[in-house]
Amino acid sequence: MSLESYVTGLMKEPVPKGMDRLVLSGLSQLEKMYFSQVEKKRTADMAAAVSAHVPVISVGNITAGGTGKTPCILMLAEFFRSIGKKPAIISRGYKSGLEKEGGCVSDGSSILVSQQMAGDEPYMMARKLPSVPIFVGKDRIASVKRAEEMGVGILLLDDGFQYWKLRRDQDIILIDATNPFGYGHGLPRGLLREPLDALSRASLFILTKSDQVHLTDLMEIREELARLAPGVPVLSSTHAPSKVVPYEKWKAFLHEGTLEDVRMKKAYLVSGIGNPAAFKKTAKEAGLRPVGEMPFPDHHRYTEEDLRNAISEAKAKGAELIVMTEKDAVKMLSLDSLAESDIPFYVLEIAMTLPREDREVLEEFLHAKPQVPHP
Repeated sequence: MSLESYVTGLMKEPVPKGMDRLVLSGLSQLEKMYFSQVEKKRTADMAAAVSAHVPVISVGNITAGGTGKTPCILMLAEFFRSIGKKPAIISRGYKSGLEKEGGCVSDGSSILVSQQMAGDEPYMMARKLPSVPIFVGKDRIASVKRAEEMGVGILLLDDGFQYWKLRRDQDIILIDATNPFGYGHGLPRGLLREPLDALSRASLFILTKSDQVHLTDLMEIREELARLAPGVPVLSSTHAPSKVVPYEKWKAFLHEGTLEDVRMKKAYLVSGIGNPAAFKKTAKEAGLRPVGEMPFPDHHRYTEEDLRNAISEAKAKGAELIVMTEKDAVKMLSLDSLAESDIPFYVLEIAMTLPREDREVLEEFLHAKPQVPHP
């Protein structure tokens, strides 16, 4: 068992015993120190925060880990593009070549840098949204200035809830319905990036994975959010498979491939994401029949040997195709083994979907005049 798995197990344990209790006690002390530093940084950053010259909408969360921010950013960018608002996306570009110095991934007409320089998610978004400028860098104020010089009309701040140096007009907070409040504790005792009272800064909540919990659980989450942020709208969403695209088509920017094309086919799954179990569930929802899987750690850098091993395992399992996420696909663009494989590779595309009434609420919210930024 890895250290990460052990600590996660402790987070879930309501009544720890023996040595586990001592470990949790130590983590609780670290949690206090962590929250103290968060409070100091937030206070200092907000006091010196700057405003952009165009509206800023942040999409973020209060817990560590993935809550579906990228599909949400894609959905919002598509919406604003469709109504002529000229959106741009501002991202940190975690572990990318441009994270420290910053730069433009896409100018809205072409992709300007490699996947390694852009980072996984920004590069994937640039491929999905060829007409939307995308900027990365730890200093997102500098990215905002670059975007404004390009004449954009609205800025989408990816993972921006804890980026207090930039004032925003709206804060959209994604809440993972399967673990909404990070076990009720801050890092490293739990998964909270800020105390729960920080949710009072929210302009809108979107519950993700809402189809994976009981209705009573959803009601309890809504009640808690209403207590923490009275009057703030709460929407529900799911992340559903939208297409299964042959890799060569996907590589050529052709997002063509229906779910019906691969229904009931035996699939071997390859992923390097934080939650491979969720990917397997989504593959089943797409109509595929998983016969095996090869999960790698999140942000894994693939090698030719990785793919050769996956192809060999897929053959042994009798798979008809090998399926990966879009995030993984961008990291395989320079590898030759995909083209040489006897088993075809496919990319499973996922989209955020909302019930019709919630979609209408969201569009009304996005059309509305931006709120006064939170202090």
